[in-house]
Amino acid sequence: MSEINVEIGERPDLQWVDVDLIDVDHNYQREVDGKQVEKILRGFRWDHFGAVVLARRDDGRYSVTDGQHRCKAAQLHPLVSQVPALVTKLDGMIEEATNFLVINRSRKAVTPIETFWAGLTAGDAAAMRIRDVLQKAGCDVVAGNGEYRPGHTNAVAAVGRCLERYGDTCTIRALKAIRAAWPKDAKALRGTLITALSRLFRNNADIDVERLVKVIGSKTPAELTGFAE
Repeated sequence: MSEINVEIGERPDLQWVDVDLIDVDHNYQREVDGKQVEKILRGFRWDHFGAVVLARRDDGRYSVTDGQHRCKAAQLHPLVSQVPALVTKLDGMIEEATNFLVINRSRKAVTPIETFWAGLTAGDAAAMRIRDVLQKAGCDVVAGNGEYRPGHTNAVAAVGRCLERYGDTCTIRALKAIRAAWPKDAKALRGTLITALSRLFRNNADIDVERLVKVIGSKTPAELTGFAE
């Protein structure tokens, strides 16, 4: 076990803070993404909100070091006047910026695979649509990142985009064509290939699938991915 840090600092306060007292310092914070704020507003629920991280300032106001989009959404919501917060005492902008960096650099991003499996558990319509289309094509999603098997894909985000852009039928045809061309290749179902073939089927309804499979099968998925990109 690696050495544990024992200089853990002063314990922050947990409290509800008035949204009108919260500021964003753009000297170190990124610009607010309006679409992200709108998304939070549309689905606003306290059990989805979590606690933001604020730095208490000497003038009685607070600077947000983590959760600025949630704070902005709360400020715009007509039923919200306070937010739950982890309140720290930081000495000026440099410490606030350092706090922002540490929190964001140490945060593990949720992968598309993790999002997909969680979506299925939650009954998310988009995740279930991806699952259904893959099953109709004789395919499935990998159990986890790096766990490759023939007929399985980790390109759930690409499949989702194809469904929106090209529809279920074209996406299923693309998946089936890839499976037929490389039935034993565990990494054939790549996002770039799925996208390229879905678009090809959308624009060529009467395409000779047998010939297509023969032509693409003469190359490796890696070679065709390079061409597609």
